[in-house]
Amino acid sequence: METLAHDPFSTKGAEYLLVLAFLVLLPIYSRYLGGAPLLAPSRVLARQRRLLSGWFRQPEAAYYHPGHTWAMQTAPGRIRIGVDDFAQKLLGKAQAIALPEIGARLAKGEPGWSLDVDAHRFDLPAPVTGCVVARNEAALDDPDMINDDPYGKGWLLEMAVPAWRPGLRTLLHGNRAKEWLVRAENALRLRMIPEVGAVLQDGGVPVPGIARALATDDWDELARDLLFRE
Repeated sequence: METLAHDPFSTKGAEYLLVLAFLVLLPIYSRYLGGAPLLAPSRVLARQRRLLSGWFRQPEAAYYHPGHTWAMQTAPGRIRIGVDDFAQKLLGKAQAIALPEIGARLAKGEPGWSLDVDAHRFDLPAPVTGCVVARNEAALDDPDMINDDPYGKGWLLEMAVPAWRPGLRTLLHGNRAKEWLVRAENALRLRMIPEVGAVLQDGGVPVPGIARALATDDWDELARDLLFRE
């Protein structure tokens, strides 16, 4: 009986084909397991820039303190103040607000009011120097107003500011305010790498309390670091 000679290269060829197929399918398999392909750092940064763009409201009529509070003129010598959109999104919903009494004198850069968020108290700076003439009692009863409408219904104090023109000129406004917000976004962006998804809800909008989403244990320290920088 004639025996057939065994060709070792025939099986080797099949093995090579299997290896090549594995290499071709590996990226697809990795994407399936991880939910998304790995991105180069430059592409991660580009994606974050797109995500951050439009996150934070910044009305042109407002003047901004670097500690993320705002001031708007309501009448000559009268200034309304509150928390900016960056601060409320970073901290999330406050359980309580502590406001000074009517008649109290506040100095620019000194604590103007406090927000209690998840057993942590954050003192926010007064953006101008003056005397408190009105408080937003509705926001005291419903702190969610700060999150829903920080520059409107969520205002906190109204102040009599005799030197209101020089006081507003010392704050950030127009292009200076836009450049300052970009710097704040850049600082946040650095903390987001690579956890972009941790701070997004469905639809790509930020979760309430970005700091808590990024640093569960020491989120209050992260929030203070991002809020109180020039």
